[in-house]
Amino acid sequence: MCGILGYANSNVPRTVEQILDILLCCIQKVEYRGYDSAGLAIDANIGSGKEDGTAASAPTPRPCVVRSVGNINQLREKVFSEAVAATLPPMDATTSHHVGIVHTRWATHGGVCERNCHPQQSNNGEFTIVHNGIVTNYSALKELLKGEGYVFYSDTDTEVISVLSEYLYTRKGVHNFADLLLELSNMVEGSYALLVKSVYFPGQVAASRQGSPLMVGIRHTDNRGSVMKLQTYDFTDPSGPLEVFFSSDPNAFAEYTRDVVYLEDNDIVHYCDGALRFYNAAERQRSIIKREVQHLETKLESLSKGNYAHFMLKEIYDQAESVISSMHGRIDFSSGTVQLGGFTQQSIRAILTSRRILFIACGSSLNSCIAVRPLFEELVPLPISVENASDFIDRRPQMQRNDTCFFISQSGETADTLMALKLCSEAGAMCIGITNVVESSISRLTHCGIHLKAGVEVGVASTKAYTSQVIVMTLVALLLSSDSVWLQERRNEILRGLSEVSAKIAEVLRITHDPVKALAARLKESHSVIVLGRGYDLATAMEAALKVKELSYVHAEGIHSGELKHGPLALIDETVPVLAMCTNDKHFGLSKAAVQQVNARNGAVVVFATGVDAELKAAASEIVLVPKTVDCLQCVINVIPFQLLAYYMALLRGNNVDCPRNLAKSVTVQ
Repeated sequence: MCGILGYANSNVPRTVEQILDILLCCIQKVEYRGYDSAGLAIDANIGSGKEDGTAASAPTPRPCVVRSVGNINQLREKVFSEAVAATLPPMDATTSHHVGIVHTRWATHGGVCERNCHPQQSNNGEFTIVHNGIVTNYSALKELLKGEGYVFYSDTDTEVISVLSEYLYTRKGVHNFADLLLELSNMVEGSYALLVKSVYFPGQVAASRQGSPLMVGIRHTDNRGSVMKLQTYDFTDPSGPLEVFFSSDPNAFAEYTRDVVYLEDNDIVHYCDGALRFYNAAERQRSIIKREVQHLETKLESLSKGNYAHFMLKEIYDQAESVISSMHGRIDFSSGTVQLGGFTQQSIRAILTSRRILFIACGSSLNSCIAVRPLFEELVPLPISVENASDFIDRRPQMQRNDTCFFISQSGETADTLMALKLCSEAGAMCIGITNVVESSISRLTHCGIHLKAGVEVGVASTKAYTSQVIVMTLVALLLSSDSVWLQERRNEILRGLSEVSAKIAEVLRITHDPVKALAARLKESHSVIVLGRGYDLATAMEAALKVKELSYVHAEGIHSGELKHGPLALIDETVPVLAMCTNDKHFGLSKAAVQQVNARNGAVVVFATGVDAELKAAASEIVLVPKTVDCLQCVINVIPFQLLAYYMALLRGNNVDCPRNLAKSVTVQ
């Protein structure tokens, strides 16, 4: 899980300082993909190969490479430090033709240290590569290359690709850049996206995608410097001012251009002095293919924290608005109708005539599926199941053409969910995506889908995307049950709850903030936390525990209240804090019984409740009151105090709230 970016300017004068600033500013916008180390490469001087992609008559000097452990800000400090800047071309030097690459890393192969940072180079620096993904056959390739006399200086699979590139060029005589990438694609196995620079191909960059997102942004300007919106584009025309961006996320370059080409699996793109050419490795020959230029219509959203200390805190408080955004234009509260633009009458019929419905996801998205499962079982007359995508691809259960599968992912790029999508698609099942990113891989690979419209979520720990997932899937359940006359009263009850959910979120933030902050101060030194819930709040317990783990680094476990007596009760003593949801729904009596069981074992229970009776008051060590709403939306209200709890526990423990250790926002590797 890494972020990669390439920037090429052709007939556009840029100083070295401007090039570095563009690279660093753009990659910072995809830092959510990884932030344990970073690095970049720019040319030491300017050279140009032949426009047909063949090698230059003599290699140019090795590029200047700067690597740093830590985030992009730390890389920026190093790049512009006096010692490092002295090794780079002069900051005011200007070039009209240049290619630079930059990378932010989340370690998968090799520890977090400078020698494992990207860019990775071949033995003498002839090939320089940034890479996202995993090379599954890197061990075999490494042994092959060691047998040829090559040595390795890092523990990364990326270095294997750079050395393999040198091997193909010097030992196998592959002297055309596009052909070299075609050979790499045939030899390298796994899921990856990569950018390649070479001293043998100055002024050029080649990119390849297999299973990991990669796109090309094209900024074309006229002679007056005005940006032109591309209707069509001659990819092989090197004339005119042009800037090209390569990235794993269009947000990286959206500030500069909205014209994007989304690469498909096995695609290779070769840039050479203002000309772009596309190939596909599956065709096993070098013939130019066409790729459509698409224009991003999505709003370029600000990544400002505003008056909040952290993005996560802002996003917690955003939820009163983000749930409205997720419902906007989709519900007519006066008539009680739901319309989802991604669903046609034909697709609705296809779902309702399915054999079963499966929800497939990972992490917080998986918890959101668990949250809505009881509602779908109540409203939709089909078998409903929820699958952990990682477990699903391990088991590879039998799928049929008349199955309907929902794939839920905030980023739309979750690797295990994408692999499950591939399996279901190959079986002919109907595939539906629910993501927060328009034009993500899941959005493009499913038959239809729904955009969460929650707004950009920067904090690694999901907050507003989670609650919007619950809201959007609730809308799907209402849509699929719209023709059921006997369910109208229940549907109306849920619609009333949806109309009030924003106000309830604002209320729960207001009334629970102070008691939850005080609770965080008491729990911050805990070694373990147990969270209990059942019914719609089973998912809340699991999501609450996940948030505490992610942010505070305190072990936490979300447990079904009914499972307490089947083993977990052995963990209970006066040192283990227990948090329990005990809201007034049909499970209130059983939830209260679980609280009483913990109390009887000298356990201290903090209860989150919509109301209190004498028995609950006697059993609980503390009660935090939350607003009451319809049962199927209570989980949306109840999860918010736990988001605050995890935030304040992390803050009090001195943790990085927005970027917790070892985690990345978009999990693009298996």
